[in-house]
Amino acid sequence: MEKLKFLWKKIVLVSLGFLLLFTFSCSTYQGTSDYSSEGVYNLNDLNAYGDWVYINNYGEVWQPFVVDGWMPFDNGHWAFADGNWTWISYEPFGWIVYHYGYWYDDPFYGWVWIPGDGAWSPANVLWIDYGDYIGWAPLPPRGIEYGRPWERGQERYWHVVRMNDFTEDDIHDYRIMHPRGNEIGSGEILNRPPGRTLVEKYTAKPVPEVNIPHETVRLPQREFHKMNLPPEEHQRVEQQTPRVKRDVLVPREEFHQQHQTNKRSK
Repeated sequence: MEKLKFLWKKIVLVSLGFLLLFTFSCSTYQGTSDYSSEGVYNLNDLNAYGDWVYINNYGEVWQPFVVDGWMPFDNGHWAFADGNWTWISYEPFGWIVYHYGYWYDDPFYGWVWIPGDGAWSPANVLWIDYGDYIGWAPLPPRGIEYGRPWERGQERYWHVVRMNDFTEDDIHDYRIMHPRGNEIGSGEILNRPPGRTLVEKYTAKPVPEVNIPHETVRLPQREFHKMNLPPEEHQRVEQQTPRVKRDVLVPREEFHQQHQTNKRSK
């Protein structure tokens, strides 16, 4: 009888141990999941211009209030800063979503931003350099790969412009909507950004190196860098702001109404 009592106590203690371990593991996982929630990224530039939605495999992601057909890395220009091609966005949320994390083109929500824990990047993109053309695509989450921009169905992910247009303001206006692979010629296809001297050769003008200091933005669980644009770059952005407000950004209520209509029509 005493042996049975002892064995029973042992079973109970072992069960409690597994229960505590399971509870701890669940709470740890939940904390990791909360890392990408709205509460962690409580920034006005995100809260005012988009919603947090849940997507399987990626958890809480951010959906911007933008017009249909919009895509990341479209409204802005490239500047050569600190030895790297740096994306200067004309959108108020661009300082964070183009320099951290990933982008995913969801079948229902469209393009959404997936927060990441990586360091600040001049531009979170994939590059392709071929012939007289340069292309870039939003960096996708792990496990997703894009084909070449001239392959069927792949142009939706890529921005392709002629090399001599690469440094123009509002690069959106120079995008080649249907790139053709037969224009490559015998040149190499390189998965890297264009060299500064190569761009200078094509544009027939020097590419200045811009000094862009950063400021620190502190959030509960991490810190972010935000670029402080010098006067020349700031002026380029300000010149494009009215167009972005008019043609790109959509008020919250109007955006929700549009998506409700689209949802009912499917």
